[in-house]
Amino acid sequence: MKGIYNIRTLFEKYYSEYGNYIDAAAKFVTALILFMQINGRIGGKSIFGNIFVELILALVCAILPPNVMIVLAFVAALLQFASASIASLAVGGGVLLAVLLLYFAFASRQAWAMLLTILGLFFHVPCIVPISFGLMGSTMSAAGMAAGTVFYYTLLTIGKLGGASVDLAMAKQSTAEKILAELQTMIDTLLGEQEMILMLVVLLAVFAVVFLARRMAMKHAWKVAIAAGTVIYLVLMMAGYMMLHLEIGILWILIGTLISAAVAFLLEQLFFNLDYRKIENLQFEDNDYYYYVEAVPKRYRNDEDSQEMEAGRIDRKGREHHDGHETIHS
Repeated sequence: MKGIYNIRTLFEKYYSEYGNYIDAAAKFVTALILFMQINGRIGGKSIFGNIFVELILALVCAILPPNVMIVLAFVAALLQFASASIASLAVGGGVLLAVLLLYFAFASRQAWAMLLTILGLFFHVPCIVPISFGLMGSTMSAAGMAAGTVFYYTLLTIGKLGGASVDLAMAKQSTAEKILAELQTMIDTLLGEQEMILMLVVLLAVFAVVFLARRMAMKHAWKVAIAAGTVIYLVLMMAGYMMLHLEIGILWILIGTLISAAVAFLLEQLFFNLDYRKIENLQFEDNDYYYYVEAVPKRYRNDEDSQEMEAGRIDRKGREHHDGHETIHS
């Protein structure tokens, strides 16, 4: 445990000194992976498919707000759709534009929820996002995750169908009926994407369970929330795949769930590590109310910190007694 506390202390120290550089590096890596995945999944031949262009855009994203990354990802997807087929551009571009407009209208501060959902789905570990944001996010994080889920499955579905469609040059020579048939096929396939609906329901359900559980007034609330979210994810995914008769990637689901749980427990140790052995029950009053408070101290890295904490408790008890407040300590 001391190793985790030391890591937390080192992170806090270096982040306070080099926070801007760490944020820029995180945005650069996220943007580069995102652009590479978009280009790889759609398979078009636009300028965004060039690694040097991807690097330059990632550098731009590193110094700008994360919402710029979302806009550039949208532009990259449009260009890749256009290089694949007219139908891909019309259907995929229309859906992504609607997602983008809704996102900026209702959840523009949830860029990381949207971006990390897309990346989590790319790498088969989507459970990380609802658990992490359920622990540390707000209710609007759910909107960002929903936008990211629709964004990802639009890329996946149109990318697959676009590869089987005619390219742009052939589309110009084809009949209007053929283009309309391609459009209808893509629309029907996207609207009938059962896996997307399942993933939306599962991720939002996991987020809701974790978010509500970690706010409950009970011991080890974060651990309970993580365990509940993990179980809900496994049960809903397995049941959903069987009910919808979809191909089940059991190995990926299990691996993704284990990784998500490990990351969530690490977050708990770093950001919400309490010592339930030293709970204090406090009672005091003002002119209008009596207050009964249960105070749970944070864990400290070493014995020296614990001694400082104990000295603070003794000093606080002395002040409370001097002020005439009755205090009960367990």
